[in-house]
Amino acid sequence: MGEIRIRKYDHLRDARRFAALNYRTFRDSIPAEEPVDEDDFKRHHQWLLSHFAPHDPQRNTVLVAEIEGKYAGHCWVGRQTDFFTQRVDPWIFDLSVAPEFRRRGVATALHRAVLELLRAQGQQLVGLQVMAHNIGAAKLYEKLGYRPRAISLKKKL
Repeated sequence: MGEIRIRKYDHLRDARRFAALNYRTFRDSIPAEEPVDEDDFKRHHQWLLSHFAPHDPQRNTVLVAEIEGKYAGHCWVGRQTDFFTQRVDPWIFDLSVAPEFRRRGVATALHRAVLELLRAQGQQLVGLQVMAHNIGAAKLYEKLGYRPRAISLKKKL
């Protein structure tokens, strides 16, 4: 296994790979019992990328992990307003690792680098959301020290 290298996102170099992995991750986050039209999802994903602007360093930070020069994953951090306190805190919008690089420490390395960056900025909290059916990610986040704060529920009518 090659060494994991973490670097800042370069839009010209990374945009296509970032969008493809982000699309795959977001698409896989949709529960199987809630099918979506693929064309609608593609349009919505394009809207998400333009609206939340991962490429805008004034609003977001994206760190990229590479192994042997290959795009292994990324961590996209922006800001989210807390529903209860109205405080604006850092929020991990997407921590994704390409399937061929999973279980090799990439997510942990990206997470560590993001925490170092946020601490250097004087931040004290960071949040994220994980889908209930993504047990592997939930276990990783618990191992990294995250604790549930809310539970989102749905019921089929």
